[in-house]
Amino acid sequence: MRYSPLVCLFCISSPLWALVSIAPVDVGSKPGFGGNVSGSLASKSGNTDKNEYSLGVRFQYDEGDDYLAWGVVTYDYGESAGTKNEDRLYAHVRGIAALEGNDWCGEVFVQSERDDFRDIRERSLAGAGVRWRFFNSDEWGKGYAGLGGFFEKIDYSHPLINPDERNGRLNSYIAYTKSFSGNSKLSYIGYYQPKFSEGSDYVTSQTAELIVPIYGRLNLSLSARYLYDSRPALGVEKRDTAYLTNLVWEF
Repeated sequence: MRYSPLVCLFCISSPLWALVSIAPVDVGSKPGFGGNVSGSLASKSGNTDKNEYSLGVRFQYDEGDDYLAWGVVTYDYGESAGTKNEDRLYAHVRGIAALEGNDWCGEVFVQSERDDFRDIRERSLAGAGVRWRFFNSDEWGKGYAGLGGFFEKIDYSHPLINPDERNGRLNSYIAYTKSFSGNSKLSYIGYYQPKFSEGSDYVTSQTAELIVPIYGRLNLSLSARYLYDSRPALGVEKRDTAYLTNLVWEF
């Protein structure tokens, strides 16, 4: 089934961050190896000289009964009038083990990222937690709640302005996903991550995504993301908003 108006939207939209599907996954939902590749490109010349690129790759192995593991890598680059205005690399790996069917699961994860325009030379973290699937309905979809913690190390590009950080944070989230109209899928995830030592220092994010099949294994991803950091690096805005349009090919 083809969606030509959505394809047109892909062609004219300006990507901000690559996104490789936020939908939660259950152990045994798709046994074996799989994944997807996503990307977008926006290029303008003449009166406006602007180029933006994004690429994301996700790999997953689902053992089928007891555990699954997945990892993502994304890269975003942008420049305007020959001046770079975005350069971000992000990687995340997560393992999920079934504790009681699929309703309760344990999670472990590690993450690394670099973001030149948030002054982050390197941010790395490792954490663990539990996830509860609090409803599972063919009609209404699936809902999840997660709770755990992580320790992060942030090395800034200008440490004299922004001293390096070592933090422990609570990790809590709510997630939802619903499939409809064949292979279309609507998903949401919201995080709240305060420091253990100081609750007024927190990060929260909200992401919603709609995936629509185009042809075969090729899909269109439309998503929106809002990020709020109560105490960002000096010179960095507290709020980030992004509207993304990506093509996603599943394998």
